[in-house]
Amino acid sequence: MEERIGNIAAGALLGFFLEEIGPRVYNQAVADVQERLQARIMELDIELHEDEFQYWRKLDRPRKGK
Repeated sequence: MEERIGNIAAGALLGFFLEEIGPRVYNQAVADVQERLQARIMELDIELHEDEFQYWRKLDRPRKGK
């Protein structure tokens, strides 16, 4: 807008934007965080996976120096 507005009008306009647009921005932020957390949780299995039943395989490996 090219017109100058006073503090009261500016406060009302800001209140309108916060009430109308704020929930949309908040919901999108929550959705983004959920997506990021789901992706990170999916990576946990890869990063923290341990092979099972490795005791005997460790004993079957050739020892150093022999």
